[in-house]
Amino acid sequence: MQPEGRIHLDVVVTDAAGRPVIGLHEQDFKLLDDGKERGLISFAPYDGLHTKADPPVQMILVIDCVNNGFVELGYIRQGLTKFLRQNNGHLTQPTTIVRFAMSGVDFLSQPSTDGNALANIVDQIGASTMPKGLDDFSLSMKAMSTLVNKMANQAGRKMLVWLGTGWPTPPVPGQVFTKADEQDRHAEYDLIVQFAKGMQEGRITLYGGYSGAEFYLRDYLKPVRKVSETDPRDLVLSALAVKSGGRGELTENNGDAAVSDALNDFVAEASTFYSLSFDPPRARNADEFHELKVEVDRPGLKVHAMTGYYDEPGYFRPKAKGGRLVIAQDSTREKQEALRPVSVVQLIQIVGEVKGKRDGEAAPEIERLKLTERLNSRKLAALSAELPGAKSKAALMAIGDASVFLEPPPDEIPQKATPDMEAQGQMVSRVVDYLKTIIPKLPNFYARRFTTSFEDVWMPKDDKRRHQRDALHRVGEFKATVYFRGGKEVVRADGAQEHGLVTLGTFGPILSTVIIDTAHSNTLHWSRWEEGPNGTMAVFQFQVPQSQSHYSISGGEVLGVTGPSAYHGEIGIDPNSGTILRLVLEADPSLGSATQRADVMVEYGSVAIGGRVYTCPVRSVSYGVGSSISLEAALGMGFDQEAARLNDVVFNDYHVFRTEMRIVP
Repeated sequence: MQPEGRIHLDVVVTDAAGRPVIGLHEQDFKLLDDGKERGLISFAPYDGLHTKADPPVQMILVIDCVNNGFVELGYIRQGLTKFLRQNNGHLTQPTTIVRFAMSGVDFLSQPSTDGNALANIVDQIGASTMPKGLDDFSLSMKAMSTLVNKMANQAGRKMLVWLGTGWPTPPVPGQVFTKADEQDRHAEYDLIVQFAKGMQEGRITLYGGYSGAEFYLRDYLKPVRKVSETDPRDLVLSALAVKSGGRGELTENNGDAAVSDALNDFVAEASTFYSLSFDPPRARNADEFHELKVEVDRPGLKVHAMTGYYDEPGYFRPKAKGGRLVIAQDSTREKQEALRPVSVVQLIQIVGEVKGKRDGEAAPEIERLKLTERLNSRKLAALSAELPGAKSKAALMAIGDASVFLEPPPDEIPQKATPDMEAQGQMVSRVVDYLKTIIPKLPNFYARRFTTSFEDVWMPKDDKRRHQRDALHRVGEFKATVYFRGGKEVVRADGAQEHGLVTLGTFGPILSTVIIDTAHSNTLHWSRWEEGPNGTMAVFQFQVPQSQSHYSISGGEVLGVTGPSAYHGEIGIDPNSGTILRLVLEADPSLGSATQRADVMVEYGSVAIGGRVYTCPVRSVSYGVGSSISLEAALGMGFDQEAARLNDVVFNDYHVFRTEMRIVP
């Protein structure tokens, strides 16, 4: 396999008519880094016919219900449906439909080439009006952060198409520059850096905004090397799109034909492009900007490619407080950059290679990996059995558990037709009946809970004493007895108390909370079929706004203290009985929150209690990321810290909780 450089460039070359050009060779390209020619480590041409990208290029289509008005949304829905249904609904690229609303980002589908099925989803999106009285810019920036973070963890090239002209940017500060203006400028600079790094790392090309963006926004396409050069208009959708190597091509008042024509232009660039990679020079400073220019030694051709990058990439939480904008992001990104992304198949191969080594040698090789797909419990147990000792098994558990919030590998998604709306409604009714009839009939019982805790604690980016973070490492094991009596959960530690990250309500409360919240917010919708523990499992997605949420985050010294949080997730069920088999809940903390992630996954299985079989939790994973709130830091005597913490929990040894008395003669 050809070695690759640390930075990828996905380059589209077009002729005078705007058509993608094929047949170019490596010697036709010249890469300039801050004006100096830099050699290529790898070069790969793709024409969509004889050479195709592997994995295939994904298209993510975002329907913006916040910044578009009623008329624009109507054109977008009609044009998008027209695009999806053409060619008998056969799409050339895996496509995902995303809706951006006041409640946040909602993934309405999994990647699919079935355009008719995706069009049916779009048809179900009702008419809406542009919301008033909201900070559209902050909402849009948080939505962009969510999308970039999610896609940056996935392998391959992605095309993010934002349907609409984008968001209004904050006003430019006047002659009197206030402290709040300074805070906003720092936060806006942090966003510029964050988006550039995320799109570069995730190989994300952005499309959307006003047509003719390069002419009208030429002043905002300049490099931003430091905070003082920041202009809020640098964050307009068109500028971000062009800087990523994409295009701003939609007009302000979209007609449906304009939308479908633009999408057809974009999809042509998904299959015909050139992939280059190179190694950057060693940067002297963090966030050191390098301007890039790709030239082609052929007259009349135009090159579309990323226009710059920030060296020593890594995310951090902007520190602005009290200004208009504070975006909290997952600070584990800086750590994850040094990790090697692998698929489940590649992980299986690596475990096969290291299983004959000593435990101390195998563990570091596992720790350096980061899964791009979900590793299910069955495969995790099988791979763990092959490893030589406790250290390598713990390393595998950490990376496997961190993957439970990702999508499953393609071979675990059955190729079955999407059920119609009536069948979907029947499945949801069975879930509700299951919760009404089965959960209340659970006997009083107790079970053993075994928790393995992992953590990674580091200093923030601007702390001079910050250290280079490593992978999540095991910090302790805890045993407890969980009592379920009268529908309530009580935990009693068997020895040392758990600390750091503690999750409560895994039995009945978490299920009831999600079902009630999704019923009130009316957001439960079909996602996909998936391979389950006992056959095919139906998966539904949900999105709950903060106003309807009963999911509370109560961090302590590390994750901060908040309250009810908006959240999203998915629920996997047995389609015939409505039995819940898997639940994923991912928090959407509010802007400026000290908590950046507070996510839970619970798997359910059959257990025997008192001579009868019930479906109860058998495994859960909790993952939290946030900033510390320490007394020393508050008094100015120390430094704030940030932490990522993960708990792997196994439930077993279920027993009915009752007293038996027998009188004998």
